[in-house]
Amino acid sequence: MKIIDSKELQLVNGKYHLYRKGPYGAVYGFGEKFDEPNHAGLFVRSMVKEKCFYQGEFSYLSMPFFFSTEGFGFYIDTYVEVDFDFRDPSVIDISFAPGSKGEVAKIYCFEGKPKDILKEFRTLLGMPRMFPRWALGAWMSSNRWQSEAELREQMALAKKYDIPHNVMVCEPWSDATTHYLWMGSKQPLKPGDEGPSADELDFSESKVWVDPKKLISDLHEEGLHLLLWLVPIYAEGTEVQSTWNEAQRVSDNQYAIEHKLCVMKPNGEPYRIPHTWCIESEIPDFTNPKTNEIWFKHWQYLLDMGVDGFKTDGGEFVHEEDAQFFDGTTGKEGQQRYSDLYNEKFSQFAGPDRLIFSRAGGPRTPSYAVVWAGDQESTWSEFRSITKAGLSAGLSGISTWGFDIAGFSGYLPTRELYLRSVMMAAFAPIMQWHSDPVRNGRCDFSGAWTINDRSPWNMCAYLKDPALMDVLRDQFNLHYNLIPYQYQLMKESHLTGIPAIRHLVLEYPEDKKGYDVADEFMLGSSLLIAPIYEDYISTRKLYLPNDTWFDLYSGKKFAGGHHEVKIAPTHSPVFLRNNSIVPLNLKGNKLASPVGNDLEHYQTLTFLVSGEGAYCFNDDLGNEIVLEWNRDGHKTMKNVSGIEFRVLHVERTDCSNEVAHDFVSETDLNLLLPDFAWILCFE
Repeated sequence: MKIIDSKELQLVNGKYHLYRKGPYGAVYGFGEKFDEPNHAGLFVRSMVKEKCFYQGEFSYLSMPFFFSTEGFGFYIDTYVEVDFDFRDPSVIDISFAPGSKGEVAKIYCFEGKPKDILKEFRTLLGMPRMFPRWALGAWMSSNRWQSEAELREQMALAKKYDIPHNVMVCEPWSDATTHYLWMGSKQPLKPGDEGPSADELDFSESKVWVDPKKLISDLHEEGLHLLLWLVPIYAEGTEVQSTWNEAQRVSDNQYAIEHKLCVMKPNGEPYRIPHTWCIESEIPDFTNPKTNEIWFKHWQYLLDMGVDGFKTDGGEFVHEEDAQFFDGTTGKEGQQRYSDLYNEKFSQFAGPDRLIFSRAGGPRTPSYAVVWAGDQESTWSEFRSITKAGLSAGLSGISTWGFDIAGFSGYLPTRELYLRSVMMAAFAPIMQWHSDPVRNGRCDFSGAWTINDRSPWNMCAYLKDPALMDVLRDQFNLHYNLIPYQYQLMKESHLTGIPAIRHLVLEYPEDKKGYDVADEFMLGSSLLIAPIYEDYISTRKLYLPNDTWFDLYSGKKFAGGHHEVKIAPTHSPVFLRNNSIVPLNLKGNKLASPVGNDLEHYQTLTFLVSGEGAYCFNDDLGNEIVLEWNRDGHKTMKNVSGIEFRVLHVERTDCSNEVAHDFVSETDLNLLLPDFAWILCFE
C-alpha cells in the first residue's frame, strides 16, 4: 500500500483528477451497489443516496474504493463525493472536490490479488466486527406490530409452527413524538439534558405497552433478542405523529437548538431535513462530544431494560452542502459521513454484547453495524438486484449482511418468489423477513388480505398453502444447521476482511469467465449457491469455476464450466467445492434437521468434507478442533474440550461407523445413493 503523491493530481474546474492509464480489466467495490458488481465500462458516483425501491445506480452505503483484476486498487480517503469514470477501457478518471476546509484527500493505492487488496483496505479502515453469535439466528420483523400483544402473538406463532428465530425487530414502538419513549408511557417533564429512568416510567394508562421490561425478559427466556427501530432526529413536522409526551419533545428540541447540539446552518439556525422523509426535523451533530453525552442519556434506560440493540434506520439526512458541523466540516462531507458517524456512535453506546442494524453507511460501517440492503418491493427484478448488492457489499468488506426476504413492501410476493428468496436467505449471514404495514398505503389492500407480514405463517395463510410451511421450515432449519460455518466465516472476516458472501473473483481471481457472474455467490470458500430468479422454470443455467464440485443434495460430481441443471422444488442448486470443509450443527446426520434456536450447544457438531485437507475449528463455546482428512478417513490432531463430533466425507463409501443408513428422504429428490455416504435428506 502506498499514498499517491499529490503532484500526480490535476486540478480541473475546481476538482482534482487522478488519471490511471493502461488496461484495468474488471473493477469491483464501491460499497453496496444494486446495478452490477463489475463496473468496468460504467460511470460510478460514490455518494450516499436514499432511494426507496429499485435503487439502480444509487447506494445507501457507499465507499470510494475499488480494485481491479489487473492487480491494483484505490481508496480515496474523503467523505466528499467522488466520481469514478471507467467508460474508457484504457484510462480510469478519478475526480473529487477539496474538502470543506480546502484539504486534498489522500489517495491510497493497493497492489496484489483481490483478497490481498481487500485485506489491506479493511486493515486501513477497520475490520468487520465480530457480532454476538445470536445475530446469526433468524430474524423476524414488521412495521405493523404496535403493541406488546402483537409481539407476543408472533412469538407464539413461531413456536406453534416450529420456525426457529433468535431476533425480533420492533419498529413502531415509540411515542412518535420524542421517538425514544415508549408509546403509552409517561414520565415527569425533564430538562433537555436529562434522560428518562426505566424505574420512573408510568405505563398505567398505556393500552399498547403494558410492561416492556417483563416482555423483554420473556423474549430472552425464549432465546429471542429485541431490537428497537430508530431514526436520528429531533422530531418536527411530519415526524410528530402523536401528542404523547409532546411537552418533553418540545423541551428536548429547544435545548438541542439553544446549545447547538444539532447540525446548524451558517445563519445560526438549525439545519432541518428539507425533503425525502423526516422532513423539517433537526438531526443530532455526532461530531459534538456534548451532543453524544446528552443524546445517549435519552436511550440508556432502554439498555437498562434489557433491549439488545437498535435498528439504526435513516442516516441519509444531510442534503445541503452548507450544513455546519461542530468539528468545522460541512454538508460536503456530511452527506457521506453522517451515516458512518451515526453507526459508530450507536455501536459504541450499545457495547460488545449488543448490536446495531443499519442500511446506510460508509467505509467504516462494517466495523460497527450489521447491514441490511434497505427497501425493496416484492418483485423478481428487486430480488435479482439484491444478489448484486450482496456481492458488491462483500467486495468492499461488508460481511454480516442480509436483506428483507422477498422484499418488504407492495403486494405480497408470489409463492415462488417468496420460497426462492427464503432459500437464498438460508445461506445469508442474516436471514430476516420484514414488512411494510398496510396502513402505509403503498398499494391497495381494500377488500383483500389485510396483513402484509412476510412471515412464513402469514404467507402460507395468504397463499392457502399449508403444505408450504414444511418446505419453509426446512430452509429455516438449514440456516441453523449452517451457523457453525457462518460463525467461522464471521471470525475469518474479522481477521482478514474477506466477507462471508463472496463473488467468484475472490476465490478464482484468474477465471475471467467468472468476472461478470452476478446471479450466484460463494458462501465462504466451500459452497457455491445459485438462487432461482424466475417463476415456472424447470432448469437453470449456471457457471462453476475451474474446479471439482459436488451437488450438495445428491452428491453428483461436476467439473468446472457452464451447466444447465434441473431445479428442485425444495431447494436451490448448491455445490460443495473439492478439498473443502463445512462445519454444521445437525441432528441425525440430516440437512434441514431441527436443532432449535439454542446457540450455546450443538446437537451434533459435524464436519462435511471433500477431497483432502486440514482445518482448525474454534468457536466461542470453548471448542478447538484440528482435523486432517482425505478420502480414506480423518485424523483428529487436537480437541481441546473433548466435544464429540462427526466427520462425513462426501466421497466415502465405507463409513458405517460414521453415518447411519437406516433412513431415507421423505421426498423423491434426496434418495439414499449407495455410492454417496453423506446422506442429505429433509425431515
